[in-house]
Amino acid sequence: MHAAMQLSVFWALAFVSLCIALVLLNLFYNLIGDGLELLSLGKEAMIAGIAALVEAGSLWLVVTFVPAAGRAMIIPVLIVALIYKVAHLEDWGRFEVFLLVIFQVFIGCLVVSLFTGHFQAAMIILVGFAAILAIIVAFAKSF
Repeated sequence: MHAAMQLSVFWALAFVSLCIALVLLNLFYNLIGDGLELLSLGKEAMIAGIAALVEAGSLWLVVTFVPAAGRAMIIPVLIVALIYKVAHLEDWGRFEVFLLVIFQVFIGCLVVSLFTGHFQAAMIILVGFAAILAIIVAFAKSF
C-alpha cells in the first residue's frame, strides 16, 4: 500500500475512534448525572482531527520503520491527552482526559479483536470494560 494511502487510512481510523470515544464519554457522563463540557461540533472535530493526525503519523512511523517498537505508541497517547487537556483547559480535569484515552484504547482493542477473529477476547474486553464502568458509576453516584 502506498505510504500516503496508509497514513490516510490510519488517520481516518484514529479520527473515527476519537469521535466514538467522545460520544461514549459524553453518554457515560450523562449516565453519572454530570455533564461533560464539550466545545462546538466544529471545534471538537478540529481537535479530534489534529489529535488523530498525531496518532496516525506515529502509528505509520512505527509500522513502517520500527515494527518492534509498539511500546513507543505511549508517546502519541500522551500527546493526544495533552492536546485535549489544553483544548478543554477550563472545563475538564485529569479524569476526563484519562477516561477519553481509556475509551479510545477500549474501542481500538475491541475492533482489533473483532477484526482478527478473536471473538472471545472481544467479549472479555467488552464485559470487563462494562464492569469497570459500572463500578465507576456506582462509586460516582454514591457521592
